[in-house]
Amino acid sequence: MLSASGEALLNYDLGAPNLLVRFLPTGLLGVALAALLASLMSGMAASATAFNTVATYDLYQSCIRKDADDRHLLAVARWSTLAGTLLAVGVAYAAVHFSLLNVLALAFALVNAPLLATLLLGMFSRRSTGHGAFAGLAAGATAALLHHGLTLSADIPAGIGGGWIADLHRYPSAMAQSIWTAVIAFTASLIVTVTVSYCTKAKPQQELIGLVHSLTPRRKGSKAVWWKRPEALAAAILLAAVGLCFLLA
Repeated sequence: MLSASGEALLNYDLGAPNLLVRFLPTGLLGVALAALLASLMSGMAASATAFNTVATYDLYQSCIRKDADDRHLLAVARWSTLAGTLLAVGVAYAAVHFSLLNVLALAFALVNAPLLATLLLGMFSRRSTGHGAFAGLAAGATAALLHHGLTLSADIPAGIGGGWIADLHRYPSAMAQSIWTAVIAFTASLIVTVTVSYCTKAKPQQELIGLVHSLTPRRKGSKAVWWKRPEALAAAILLAAVGLCFLLA
């Protein structure tokens, strides 16, 4: 695509489709499209299942109707799935005017960044508690929303892309704004989870066996070659990710 002055207009959302169309023959192109659709359907099914499970068991049954039978919970799950689908369609229509990559980065910053901090503490800390995890997730998501509402990228107006509270700072791009949103959400979730965990009662260590890394039994005398071990593979992936960040910076 070219602008009126003849300059190329880069659309990174079309990177993968253009690669498929230009470099794959007809047969393989059909296989690739089928794989993409299968991946999309799998992700949507997993998200819908997770949404209705949380809405039905963690919220409705725990807080509203604890004595609900299976038939009633099944109806609640169906209605929550419909509501989640309609919500997803509405969000998709709202995000249609923005880059898909920026929208995904923002979603990951709001949801995955605080979740990662809580998950890491739960995996490697014996002192983390459920109250700390819940408070950390809430604090991380709140901090991310506040940062997004108080900042804006230089190339978009205030609104759904940021600055809906006030325009206190402008980033050079929406991606930079999302990255810093993730950093702030991760840090807030980490600090609040640790603070609340130390203020609440921890579970006995017997209940944490197999859940916390330091309390998980390990097989002794592994004969696997060093480059086939999970630790070596994890270190290689981490170094590759850091190297790509420096190359693309």
